[in-house]
Amino acid sequence: MYRKYRPNNFNDLIGQNAVTSIIKNEILNNKVSHAYIFSGPRGTGKTSAAKIIAKMVNCHNLSPDGVPCGTCSSCLNFYNSSDVVEIDAASNNGVDEIRELRDKVNLVPTYGKYKVYIIDEVHMLTNQAFNALLKTLEEPPKHIIFILATTEFSKIPDTVVSRCQKFQFSRFSTNEIVERLVYIASKENFSIDREILVEIARLSNGGLRDAINIFDQFISYSGVDSKKSLNDLYLLNGVVSLDEMLCLLDFIIEKKLDKIVSFVNDITKTGKDMSHFLEDFSFLIKNVYLLKNDIDLFDEVFKGKTKALMKFSNNFSSDFLYNTIFSLNELVNQLRNSNFSSILLTMFFINLSLNYSSSSVDVDFSDKEMVNNDVGSNDKNISFTNNSIIENIENKTDSKFNIQSLSLELKKIRINNAFATASKEYKENFLKNWKIAVSSDNIDPLIKSIISDLDVLVVGENDVIFAVKYDSLLERVYNHFDQIKKIIDSSFEKEYRIVFIDLDEWKYEKDKYILNIKSGKNYVYIDENDRNKKCGNDIKKDDVDKIISILGDDVVNFEN
Repeated sequence: MYRKYRPNNFNDLIGQNAVTSIIKNEILNNKVSHAYIFSGPRGTGKTSAAKIIAKMVNCHNLSPDGVPCGTCSSCLNFYNSSDVVEIDAASNNGVDEIRELRDKVNLVPTYGKYKVYIIDEVHMLTNQAFNALLKTLEEPPKHIIFILATTEFSKIPDTVVSRCQKFQFSRFSTNEIVERLVYIASKENFSIDREILVEIARLSNGGLRDAINIFDQFISYSGVDSKKSLNDLYLLNGVVSLDEMLCLLDFIIEKKLDKIVSFVNDITKTGKDMSHFLEDFSFLIKNVYLLKNDIDLFDEVFKGKTKALMKFSNNFSSDFLYNTIFSLNELVNQLRNSNFSSILLTMFFINLSLNYSSSSVDVDFSDKEMVNNDVGSNDKNISFTNNSIIENIENKTDSKFNIQSLSLELKKIRINNAFATASKEYKENFLKNWKIAVSSDNIDPLIKSIISDLDVLVVGENDVIFAVKYDSLLERVYNHFDQIKKIIDSSFEKEYRIVFIDLDEWKYEKDKYILNIKSGKNYVYIDENDRNKKCGNDIKKDDVDKIISILGDDVVNFEN
């Protein structure tokens, strides 16, 4: 079906307007390039665009809006023409094939003005093959056009890229895919619910060809005249339905561990793709997070589930949702190298449920309620003034604790305090002593190798944020925290409170900091032992020097 409905002109090629408008104007103005590179994900129209170009440049009666006539000799013989040569670089990637191509480029076209070579998956060519192609790309005969298509642009040598016009093809939006499927369904006299088409679009991950293939299979499976349901679609594609994932969230909240185990067992028995399931589950968690933070960017597939998602947005804190996303990403990496995927999956969701508690839910208190709370109150949440960053904080009284017991809330306090009191001078003074400590010969070689790979990100008056570059290093930091803390304490005249975050967390905290400052919010210092004690100067929106001193002058771009 995807071949049947391949677009025949740029007016039919949806979703790539920026690309098509430029190329169409070039052809209409007789300014065709001798070589193009089309890059982008699979199923986004690269090969279709290449064939449309081949048809346009050779059409004898091209219309003013760039539509081939379909009646001239070139158009009528297009699919059997020797003027369009398609090469699959995945199976013809050697230097001999390219040399043969190079020897044939001097042959003149049979029907049209140009001979068009379309090389698909061009990144698969060997280095020798690319070298053999270079001279021809640089000075091809006037009747030759090369169109190189690839899903991995980064693998193409710069020497080749510099000789071509480059165009990036983007994934299709859900709405663009759905509208195309509606069009195909009407042409084929199929009746199908939009809800199913939306789910097909989601499963295709932005690839129109994949979406049409799924649609084609679904129609064949369920029958043209039969009643089609989402369950049929899920069964055919081996995916877990949205309703089933919502049930899983219920099991997590209600701590129904036996139900969680049965859920994972069912996935395993039915042979469903666990990686695909975790990707879909992350997709669900993302939308719950968006709803919780009043970000109205819902994917269409969830528009009928707002009430259900609202329930979970009220039951989960932003931090819980945020950390679940990163935990799921780590789980996917673990599953790739494990022979016990079902066990890992089961233990992950059981642990997620055991770590969930109603106290994790965001609770907002007014300033008046804060003041009336006793210092020894068991309340574990706090809200600052309207212009401050609102965080959920667990009251901790012992600042000397093992890093492995560092709660998420206390971690947030330390990150907040580092930003609230950070300065360029603090960081420079810290780095001066830190470099001396790292280079010392009196440190155990193992510990020295660990701290040498740590990056100092932000230094406040009493708080320091370190970046841990990779997961295995983070584990080593946890295992040797006492020795690392001892080195830090002995290198400075005062005791610092430290926090370790990975690079993904740092990007999140940095972006949040910039967003908050640009929107006029303040970071206020919080006492770890007495949450009612807070102080600190306001950071104004126009305090650029302050922010640059913390993040560096290459990461902040403020509007006037």
